[in-house]
Amino acid sequence: MSRKTTIHYNREQDQWCVKLNERMYPLHCGESFLLHIGKTTFSCQLELDANWYVIVQETPFVLHPTTIYSVSM
Repeated sequence: MSRKTTIHYNREQDQWCVKLNERMYPLHCGESFLLHIGKTTFSCQLELDANWYVIVQETPFVLHPTTIYSVSM
């Protein structure tokens, strides 16, 4: 069962974090989750190059560090 939550960028740690059970956990390269954009949900995988990005349907999508994204883990 997946749980809907959010991810945000932590500048001090230079990584994306997910909020689960009122605690923040860092995400790592290769982690998969469902990304909710509007009313559409995409299966994606988190990666890091010059910037953090997700791979959505074989296409890289750069994550904006000031945006909080809705996800399911």
